[in-house]
Amino acid sequence: MRETGPYAVVMEFHLAGSRVLGPLTPEGLHGAFLGLLSQGDRALGRLFHMPRLGQRPFTLHPLGNPRTTGRVRLRVAVMIPEIFARFWSRWERRGGIPLKLGKSLLEPVSLSLDGPWCGSCSWEDLLTTEPRKEVELAFATPTAFRAGDLDLPLPVPRLVFGGLLRKWDAFSPHPLGITREELERKVALADARIHTRAFYDGRSHIVGFVGRARFRVLRGASTELLRAVNTLAQFSFYAGVGRKTTHGMGLVRVMETCGSLSP
Repeated sequence: MRETGPYAVVMEFHLAGSRVLGPLTPEGLHGAFLGLLSQGDRALGRLFHMPRLGQRPFTLHPLGNPRTTGRVRLRVAVMIPEIFARFWSRWERRGGIPLKLGKSLLEPVSLSLDGPWCGSCSWEDLLTTEPRKEVELAFATPTAFRAGDLDLPLPVPRLVFGGLLRKWDAFSPHPLGITREELERKVALADARIHTRAFYDGRSHIVGFVGRARFRVLRGASTELLRAVNTLAQFSFYAGVGRKTTHGMGLVRVMETCGSLSP
């Protein structure tokens, strides 16, 4: 297994017999995932939850509707390949790891490396992304940014790419050589087809946005900035955008490489 860049996989679990899943919340799924990691390897759970330069090394997004399928599908992206390799090795060795969700114990069905929300890429491959003056992102789950005491449900370029740059700087060994000030001056919102959607995290409702947004690198921008924006756009598939990406918000992909927008 390559250990040179981020990974995204989808894990699937099911309830044995005719039991019914209880209420599911992002907070509950987040805690259940960390509990899964800690089974037999408490240090791994701590590594997943340990921020680097203020950034968590993973994102977590439930896919589909488990109340209708009876199955829980969790999409996990990991920014530190060594941690993912350790998790993958333990999953393979044990033939899967059960997920304890409240009072229910869900049996593992599969861990997929293939599918529309799966993938892996080396840091070097991300750096060689073809530079284009415009990139379009699809926001599949509610996305929002913290602005003081408020949540801002808008695809503001400096917030979208500034957050991605912070996460890139935290985990990639290759600096992009740009600043957040350059992003603010030279990256504009060209078009947006979005609408608001509330996200309940188990404690409160957060208003986010979903849909598509197209961003343009303005005339006079440096070649480094043009390449960086395209690299960060591709990186968003793993890193997510905005707040609470470890609880289900901010699932994103570049439109050129996607089919359906729905998770």
